[in-house]
Amino acid sequence: MSNRRVDRVYHLGVIVVAAAALLGFSGRTQAQNFDFDRLQRTIQEYSVIIDMKLQVSYGIQVNDHEERYVGTVVTEDGLVMFNGAALASDNLMSSYTGFAIKTTPVDIQVTTLDGRKYRGEYIGVDRFTRIAFLRIILERPEKLVPITFSQARSYKVGSWVALYMLLPEFISPPLAADVGMISSIIESPEYFPLTVGFNGLQITSVLFTEALEPVGVLGMMSDPTMSPADAGGMMDSYGQYAPLLGIITADRLARLIADPPQKGSVDRGWLGINLQALTTDMAEFWQLGIPGGIIVNDVIRNSPADRSGLAIGDIIYEVNGQQVDVDKDEKTPVFRRLIAEMGPDVPVEFSVIRLTESGVDTLTLLATLQTAPLAATDAPEYENRALEFKVRDLVFGDFVFYNLDSETFHGVVVSELKQGGLADLEGLEIGDIIQRIDDEPVYSIEDVRPIMDEFEQQQPPEVIFFVWRDKKTLFVNVKTDWR
Repeated sequence: MSNRRVDRVYHLGVIVVAAAALLGFSGRTQAQNFDFDRLQRTIQEYSVIIDMKLQVSYGIQVNDHEERYVGTVVTEDGLVMFNGAALASDNLMSSYTGFAIKTTPVDIQVTTLDGRKYRGEYIGVDRFTRIAFLRIILERPEKLVPITFSQARSYKVGSWVALYMLLPEFISPPLAADVGMISSIIESPEYFPLTVGFNGLQITSVLFTEALEPVGVLGMMSDPTMSPADAGGMMDSYGQYAPLLGIITADRLARLIADPPQKGSVDRGWLGINLQALTTDMAEFWQLGIPGGIIVNDVIRNSPADRSGLAIGDIIYEVNGQQVDVDKDEKTPVFRRLIAEMGPDVPVEFSVIRLTESGVDTLTLLATLQTAPLAATDAPEYENRALEFKVRDLVFGDFVFYNLDSETFHGVVVSELKQGGLADLEGLEIGDIIQRIDDEPVYSIEDVRPIMDEFEQQQPPEVIFFVWRDKKTLFVNVKTDWR
């Protein structure tokens, strides 16, 4: 039986003393002139409460969670955005191995602030901002009132902003106001008006100016050097420092609302190289006169990099005319994220230095990025209830992680087992790569399905799996119980 438990997580805010007083902005304290009565009436139109039941699985462990969020209606047909941090499952382990942590919404209820109740359908979460989207299921023709974000003319240090945060379920009314201040305008590694006075539990709450204009939502600045290799990371913080919170601006939100991320789909750009940083010592040794760059260590065959003419040993020092500021290996995720965020089918110009026997050549190469290979969490999956296991297709990361030849090696990966189930008891393990079932070769989950359907009709006393595990092959005999 699976280990299951139910946790209830409340996403509530804590009202923070205005940071302006701490920073000595005594002359600005009079700027907190928000008309909260009018603001509260305004947010009633497009704010909703989301109650969501989640199933979180990791191998043979399955836990049930209930979470509660404040959401914002962003289109008339019921598109809603909310804090999707709990739904994001991209991390280095799940991207490169079979040990994926999967979070699946199994039931969504949406309640407007005037008490109307709807069912919701989960759409997806943006891997960089961690903003998630769902769609309200409308039982009859109906138009909802969406928020309209204002494009701020400029953000100024010292300007006040306000938001409404969600309170615990037993409290009425469900929302409370909070205020903060813009403390800095960050330009690199991305444009980000930094705020003080808020906390991480208020993320994705709408931020309003003193004129009550909604200008964005509260988000967290990520440290690209701490992001996983497949460019996850908006929920990272800057090491020993407190989380850096600020405004995800209206223009960025507009792009997400126009094309919401879809669960199971990939929207990241991919170049197809292995890389390392051009360190200051290397640049000085080769007398290159540049502050940093990317050294190409390997080029994946038939990738955008391969088709563009990039070669092993090339040094990328500019992308679309912008300097690549990578001078140590800890900064290489900055480049990876840059490529990932551009998305597929985007032409990119690379300025490249190529070291030759006769000297140094400078080249301009054009590559059209393609869709990044599937991660383990995005791979198609098949569940066999009779023997109580799940398998998924092999993905690019599996071949890289295990150093396998994608042209000759085949199989499907055991992604989940029911604890105490037949496959688990007989020795099948998470991460096993099944290459044959009895005498039938397996290349994808589409091969597994008809084989297992036939077994369920014939009901043999055991099923023999030929698996690859820890660089060795072995047979796993699973005794059956066809009740």
